[in-house]
Order: sequence, then C-alpha cells, then structure tokens
Amino acid sequence: MIRRVDHIGIAVDNLEKRLPFWAEALGLAVSAIETVESEQVKVAFLPVGDSRIELLEATSPESPIARHLDRRGPGVHHVTFEVADLDATLAALRKAEVEILGDGAREGAGGHRVAFLHPRSAGGVLVELCETGSAEDDGVDDVRPGAPVLLYMREPQEKMWGILRRLDPTGVTIEGIDLGSFDDWLAQIDRDDEDTFTVPSVVFVPISRVERVLLDRPAGALPSLTQRAERRAGCRVAELIARQRSR
Repeated sequence: MIRRVDHIGIAVDNLEKRLPFWAEALGLAVSAIETVESEQVKVAFLPVGDSRIELLEATSPESPIARHLDRRGPGVHHVTFEVADLDATLAALRKAEVEILGDGAREGAGGHRVAFLHPRSAGGVLVELCETGSAEDDGVDDVRPGAPVLLYMREPQEKMWGILRRLDPTGVTIEGIDLGSFDDWLAQIDRDDEDTFTVPSVVFVPISRVERVLLDRPAGALPSLTQRAERRAGCRVAELIARQRSR
C-alpha cells in the first residue's frame, strides 16, 4: 500500500525568508516552485534522497496553511506517503474506519492525485497520500539547471519558456523568451532571418514574483514547446540558443 515517504510538508510564514535556511545553511537544492490554486498555497520542493522537504506558504487568508499558521505557527504541517493506487488505498482505509478529509482524492502539486487523512485517525498527525504511476514517476525532481521549463510569474502576470540556468532561494534565472512570442520565434527559425531574429535572453526573476516553474513536457499527443523548436531547427534547443547568441 505505502511505497515510501514522499515528502514532509512544513508551513512557513514567508517562503522568501525561510528558503535560505534550507537551501543555503543546510545545502539542499531547490528543485521546483509551484503555486497550487486549489489549495491556495505556494510550494517550494527540496529533494533529500528519495524524499523531499516541501515548504508551504499561504497565498490567501482562507488557505488551510494560513489557518494552520494562525493556530499553531510555523512548523511541520503534514507527512506524505506515496501510493500506487489512491482509490484502492482510500477504499481500504474507509473499511478500516479511517476518517478521510473532504471529498477524498483531488489534484495536488505536480498534478498528482492526493488525499488527506484526518489527524483524529492518526494520533494528531495530518497524513497525505500521493498517487504516482511508479516509484520513479516524479517530474518535479527533473526541474534542474539545463532543463527546458515554463516559468509563470505574478504581479504582473507573465509567462516564459526557456532553459533553466539557476533556481535558488533568491529566484529563478532562465534563458528564454516570452511565451507569447514563441510562435513568432519558430517562424523566424524557419526564415533564418538574421535581421529580425529574436534571441532568447537571460532573465532573473526574484522569488517573490515566481508563481511556478514547470518542466516543459508533452501533453498526450501534443509535443512540448521544446520538441516543436527542435523539430523546426533540426538540433537541440541548447545548441540552437547558443548558435543564436553567437550571431
């Protein structure tokens, strides 16, 4: 039923202020940052072996994390276990009269299906269950320097595609282009027009503006943006960007 400890969730009052302890003092790498709208929370992931630390900052006073901070202050919020089949696990727990919070399974960080068990059934511990396809099926840890990513920003809202150069407590450095210009960029690749070529630029976005950083992946039969660019250019994206930078 239980595969491993997926992560330990820690509620923080301010992600920007608390990340340096985990990432700099303890030396853990920040692998991803994501805003989960359904939970009204901003999350930073820091892998530790096969598990992760998950730092949680409320994005609304109505967030469960905001209510937790009001009652108990910063600290451990929940423990998450990975399961292969969430529906089967929940069915077994219901038979064992374990109390399940809310409507059961819902979408959580990274697009995984999750469910929470009431602390009354676990001796005061909030337990989360997270469903993944396999023990290695966790794309969050693939968000690392050199990976093609999608960067979502807030205040003002902007979106970028490009190669992740750095992700740390201060923010995100990406070499890429505005998402709205992506199709025009592909058209320029086809024309190979040096006079009008848009060259991906290196941009630093402070952590306060980062809404989420996601790996650029295919969606079913639809190719990723990276795959589209590589097919048009006939080379790897890293090579394409380096070639354009040298023009």
